[in-house]
Amino acid sequence: MSTTLSSYADAAWAILTDGRATDRAERGTLIYAPDHVADHLYVLLSGAVSLYLRSGEGRALTLRIVEAGQLFGHVSASDGTRYDTFAEATTLIRYVRIPRSELTSLLVRTPELGIALMEDMAQHRAVVSRRLDEVAFKSVPARLASLLLDLARRHGGPHAASVPRHSHRQLAEMINAYRETVTKVINQFRDARLLEIDHSSITLVNVRRLEELAQG
Repeated sequence: MSTTLSSYADAAWAILTDGRATDRAERGTLIYAPDHVADHLYVLLSGAVSLYLRSGEGRALTLRIVEAGQLFGHVSASDGTRYDTFAEATTLIRYVRIPRSELTSLLVRTPELGIALMEDMAQHRAVVSRRLDEVAFKSVPARLASLLLDLARRHGGPHAASVPRHSHRQLAEMINAYRETVTKVINQFRDARLLEIDHSSITLVNVRRLEELAQG
């Protein structure tokens, strides 16, 4: 599962956001890049942010989609580092920035914040590690099935079967595949009655079969 405001982290994140100015960014805005000094931790208040890498040929590999209530820019907790991904707004977003110098002081004064941040960082790394493993070892149908199941669970819980609609290009970037290949696989899934698509969502019709494919 992706990192969200858990029961005790809720209060900890409030320490990060209370009294701070809120920034806004339009879709397509680059928040940071790997050559930027990691001097801020971010809390996303609304919208979505894509964390991705880019190959020498310019292809993007999306490692994670950050959603409202989640943190990004975790490496700012380490001294003298640079960000390890690109972070780009995929919708209109609202967010809060916490300078590294202030974060350090907060961690010293508030042990529960440090515990919550460590847990969040571990979950973030697990999500990224799983995505890289899938790209390295699974077929495109398996990666797409796994992604759709993961998106459904993130948006609606462990038994959810609906995903907000994404473009084929966005899905392709999330699984490191070509858009044309993703379009072909989606059509195969539709023909096999594994999913249905309307103007606003993707409905997973046969979750069990998608879970089997995701093992791939």
